[in-house]
Amino acid sequence: MQGPDWRCGLLFAALLVSSIGSGGQTAVTAPAHSGPGLSTETDLHAVHNALFASFLPVDDLPNDPRTTGLLIAARDAIWQQAGSLPAFRQLVQPFADLPGLSSKCGIAQAIGTDSRTSFAALDRDERQRVLFLMHQCSENAPRRLAATVRNFYIVKGYGAIQGQLTGIKLDMFAPPEYLKANMPHPAPTRLVYNSVKREVEEKDGHPIDVLIVGSGPAGSVLAHELRQGGKRVLLLERGSFVIPGSMETRLIDDLIDTRTSMDGNIRIRNGMGVGGGSLVNVDLCFAPTTVAIRTKVEGWRAAGLIAPDQFTQSELAQEYEWVKREIGTRTLSEAEINSNNRALWDGARQSGLHPKLYSLNTYAPGKSPSPVTDKRSAESQLLIAALEDGTNPLGMMPDADVRRVLFEKSGGKQRAVGVEVEMRPAIPVVGAIPDPNGLKLPAGEIFTIRAKTVILSAGALGSPTVLLRSGVKNDWIGRGIVLHPSMPIMGRFDHHIDALTGTEASVYVDDRLVDRGYALESMADQPLYAALMSPGPALHSLQMIQSFRDLAGFGVMLIDTPQASNRIVLDQSGAPQIDYTLSAADKKRFAAGIAEAIGVMFKAGAKEVYLPTTEDILGSQASGPQPGLDIGLQPQVLTSPDQAALVQKNLTFAENRSIVTSAHMQATDKMGASPRNSVVGQDFHVWGTERLYVVDGSIFPTSVGANPMQSIYTIAKIFADHWNRQQ
Repeated sequence: MQGPDWRCGLLFAALLVSSIGSGGQTAVTAPAHSGPGLSTETDLHAVHNALFASFLPVDDLPNDPRTTGLLIAARDAIWQQAGSLPAFRQLVQPFADLPGLSSKCGIAQAIGTDSRTSFAALDRDERQRVLFLMHQCSENAPRRLAATVRNFYIVKGYGAIQGQLTGIKLDMFAPPEYLKANMPHPAPTRLVYNSVKREVEEKDGHPIDVLIVGSGPAGSVLAHELRQGGKRVLLLERGSFVIPGSMETRLIDDLIDTRTSMDGNIRIRNGMGVGGGSLVNVDLCFAPTTVAIRTKVEGWRAAGLIAPDQFTQSELAQEYEWVKREIGTRTLSEAEINSNNRALWDGARQSGLHPKLYSLNTYAPGKSPSPVTDKRSAESQLLIAALEDGTNPLGMMPDADVRRVLFEKSGGKQRAVGVEVEMRPAIPVVGAIPDPNGLKLPAGEIFTIRAKTVILSAGALGSPTVLLRSGVKNDWIGRGIVLHPSMPIMGRFDHHIDALTGTEASVYVDDRLVDRGYALESMADQPLYAALMSPGPALHSLQMIQSFRDLAGFGVMLIDTPQASNRIVLDQSGAPQIDYTLSAADKKRFAAGIAEAIGVMFKAGAKEVYLPTTEDILGSQASGPQPGLDIGLQPQVLTSPDQAALVQKNLTFAENRSIVTSAHMQATDKMGASPRNSVVGQDFHVWGTERLYVVDGSIFPTSVGANPMQSIYTIAKIFADHWNRQQ
């Protein structure tokens, strides 16, 4: 199960989750179906083939039988894997009854009054016209559906064949001998399942002193540190447990929770495995003592949101030394700048900016014990040692989804006494460690765990979700989300870049981070990303993948402004939805940053620059349609740095027409001095409760000012040290 076919299976499942809904979240609200009923198997198969051909040029390559054969195999594999799945059928069903999509898109007029109501019955130009009308529709739901279907087919279709199209081999999984040599050996479990009480408890009857929800940077630090003095600590993680180094976790979709904002405009990624975000991120490190972060922290202090002696520069610096030592943070040298990162380095310098080298939580080139990844994570650096500690081992349950906190009344307050948990299936891959405690609890089993203290470290999505499900009364829970919206900029050069060689991310530019609130950050991804981030006709997307070796890229990251209207809410099933809209002021700053990035890419020598948008950002300066592609969406290809001004003027970040991403959600359980404007007090306890704390990036009152991982590690260490001293 380790080859490309397995990866396609996981990728397919992950995309259906993000397209149809994640954990009950409906990410695409298709217009009400007004046809005579659900389509037949034959009808849906024909719709599938037609949709595939609209995004991948399976019918457009008469002189390239090899590529055509690869595309046909990918198309048929999708149907074989997906055809009978309800989620997939829900995704494509609206295209079997086009008039039912929306009366405001002009689709009925475009296809005429004859009996052709299925997308499959239209010719090639008519299909492109329908997709164009959906993208341009005044209603967001058809735009969102069109964008989601495209994302699904691009990633699923090209994910299976990108290596054959580019000649780039993605080494995803370590060989069996590595797995055998590096299998963790946790101490014998102290946990047992009481089936009568439906409760997990300690075998010897000893109470669990601290129960931690979430194993990301904060939860892992707490799990590692709070066991001092013999305290019994149990760590619960919603995602799976994998052997460190057994796979390139940054490319394993089942370890990433991918969802969109409610309007579909922003694609948000969170880690979902033991190690949390540190398991899947690019490991870019901003010290909590940098100017941008220091400015934010001092702003919190001036506003009275943190105590006068809290998070002082000396305290942050001292605790950060521990973080760097334990996590293995390293400083790069200029020799590690590869050709992709060199584009940002050189372009920034020629633009009068001051590029810098990241610190990274990775192994140096050639030093990783793993043959497939250079990652270090909270799992590998903190949790494995805690699990294997024979004196007082950490207890841990992966695949354990905490639904709510259990309370008992205590002097007019709610005292946390444990949690309710639902088991999830482990990911089906060699390298995963299912049921390490041997409890044999099936997926879907619901039970409780009691503990003296509960600490939520489930991140800026998970922690407020648990609080909301638990009925904690505070209208600030989930409000004022910060996402750090990002947009990638890609440039095509007249020579090979080979973005995946060497250290993949090494350069950033923070000249504008404090005063204008945006940064330029290096990035790299697999070849299919080039097609995904280049909306346009099917041939254009294929050409982007085929030219992958000549593409360089970096991103523009915005430090967005908290707005109370941006919040996490629960749907009817109790699953979180992210209600988020960029403010007009933030859009203006974001567009200015993207315009500057375009200039940097051209300064680096790019011949063309691509943005992930179908908005008419170039207006009258747009290049003419590609031959045979005059109907439908045209790629937005920039050929001159002078066009940056047009982008700054015309880019509006329209829902489902421009691709915006996020991986830094913060500030959903804000810290403060009063429950009138915050969720937790300055001691991290949840207002109105006892023995319940939140320790993760959700407690930041605003953005922390830069990539948050190192700051999250550090504030968790500060909390742990204070806790241990008090105990």
